[in-house]
Amino acid sequence: MSMSMTMGFSAPMKFKANAAMNYHEHHHHALDASYVKRAAELSDLSAGFTSPHPNFGCVIAKNSSVGNKVFGEGYLYAQGTKPAEVQAVEAAGEYCRGATAYVNMEPGDYNNDNTSLSAFIKAGITRVVIGIRHPLQHLRGNAIQTLRSEGLQVDVLGEDIRGVSMEQDALKSCLVVNAPLLYRSAFQVPFSVLKYAMTLDGKIATSSGHSLWISNKKSRSRVFELRGRSDAVIVGGNTVRKDSMKLQLLSPS
Repeated sequence: MSMSMTMGFSAPMKFKANAAMNYHEHHHHALDASYVKRAAELSDLSAGFTSPHPNFGCVIAKNSSVGNKVFGEGYLYAQGTKPAEVQAVEAAGEYCRGATAYVNMEPGDYNNDNTSLSAFIKAGITRVVIGIRHPLQHLRGNAIQTLRSEGLQVDVLGEDIRGVSMEQDALKSCLVVNAPLLYRSAFQVPFSVLKYAMTLDGKIATSSGHSLWISNKKSRSRVFELRGRSDAVIVGGNTVRKDSMKLQLLSPS
């Protein structure tokens, strides 16, 4: 009798405990993915200005009396400026101790030192969540190994964190914001975008060469954005001679 009662009550209790644990872990990882996506969004604010460095963003969050809260954010403004990780650490200040840092990409080196990694270690960050590993082979995995050797927990999205609802969305954000670097490292050729506008019958100008805007204001704004993100703009010689184009990076007001 006692055996059947024990079996009847212990199994459901164990099941409930496991279910609660799985829910907590899933919720925690979903939060991780959302912060990684935020880091990617931050890094996109300076797209086109950081070359030859990737676009980097960083978020520092920590459990507080009001729940999980962001205490510091930063992104790499341009080549030669302060790393995103250092900006976030400085913004968070004393709240860094015991906190988690989220970055869209594994940190690389800045001027052949480990400024960003040192900032995490000295500030007392205990965990780092990384969106994607660095795509360049001579840097890939170096920061992860260094941080782990210093006792920090390092989790990579898609490797250590899987199966959460926001995982794919966050990964996509990390891939898109540094698509040119990822493409170049994979295929050893520059990431290129072909832009042109033509009529439904396949024309880009009249037989005399006279041309009017075929595109609209929205598409032209997109062109200015693409130019601003690019390292170079290539056009045909006749286009330059006949159109006297300015190739502006910002849309004229």
